[in-house]
Amino acid sequence: MNSRCWAFAAMMGALGNALAALTVIPTMVQQVALDFSLLPAIIAGIYGGWALGGLTGFIAGILPSIWFGPLGSLGPLGITACIGKAIMGITVGLLSRAFKRWLDKRTWLYVPLVAVAFLPEAVWIYIVFAVMVPLFLPAAPAFLPGLWAPILLKGSFEVAVMGFFTAALAGHNGFKSQILSFLTPQTLPVKKT
Repeated sequence: MNSRCWAFAAMMGALGNALAALTVIPTMVQQVALDFSLLPAIIAGIYGGWALGGLTGFIAGILPSIWFGPLGSLGPLGITACIGKAIMGITVGLLSRAFKRWLDKRTWLYVPLVAVAFLPEAVWIYIVFAVMVPLFLPAAPAFLPGLWAPILLKGSFEVAVMGFFTAALAGHNGFKSQILSFLTPQTLPVKKT
């Protein structure tokens, strides 16, 4: 990855953390909250590939990791939010490359693509709560291992909303050209002497 990709990942990751702050904090109910921080990771995965999507997802997960980890009930397992968001960014990047030919012509296909890309992260969320919490946090509140169900339910809603946002953004030529112009190295004119 070149410096433009690192800068793009940092910028989109910061946007993801801002989206988390705007959505998580006001909607928090017992460790379950709306969180739209994945949208920048989805965009990065689609336009920059799986590595950029994963890196952006990991960075975008910093605030949710702190919020649900040290400030919430997950403690040191809070880092799992970063890992889950990275998994989603990687999956979106791989799927968008595999189906690029169809996605370019039918941007509405981003809705099911984003939904399918959530499946590996959903498995990760289940493993974290059903397996890792009882194993590594035996003194955790009794409700915590069962939180995977409401988290996956609200996550499915979030992913559906982000899928529609993604389809709308992918169909907008101005947005697409702006993102691609940032990720594509510019050729500088050569000065003749």
